Amino acid sequence: MLKTIRGSLVLTSVLYIVLGVILMLFPGSALRWASMAIGAATLCWGGLRLAAYQRSRETIPQRFDLIFGIILVLLGLFLLISPQFLASLIPFALGVYILVDSVGSIKEALDLKALGFDRWWASFAAALVLGVLGLIMVFRPFSVMAHLVTFIGLSFVFDGVYTLINAIVAGRLNSR
Repeated sequence: MLKTIRGSLVLTSVLYIVLGVILMLFPGSALRWASMAIGAATLCWGGLRLAAYQRSRETIPQRFDLIFGIILVLLGLFLLISPQFLASLIPFALGVYILVDSVGSIKEALDLKALGFDRWWASFAAALVLGVLGLIMVFRPFSVMAHLVTFIGLSFVFDGVYTLINAIVAGRLNSR
């Protein structure tokens, strides 16, 4: 089971690093495409809810499907027409995510200290840097989105490398 968890952490770390590099190389188009993809998915989900309502009219109509479907279709259209709206929410949401992840990473670093790992402080320092990056994303968004997306990409690369190193260190501690 521990090998499965470690493998999952390694895979997640690699995906974070790849996503971060893509965001750093193509900041403007990556954010626009992500916003439009979310808008299209929301529009499709709304269409499915409306179709479910239409099918249920023969039996017992589900008003929830109708209301939910209409809201999702309108939201999807709005996101497709105005992808910059979602783009303005992304830095805050990702900053909160990275901040929460850093709190867990601080706990992991303290666990490494309790296990007697000599260089626990390096993981602790990296987790603090990760927390600062998350705070900056939440409280000080940049005026130019391309710079912010590059910064988010850098944060993902940092998070991926940090988690990958922790997975390797945990594997070494486990094999003792």
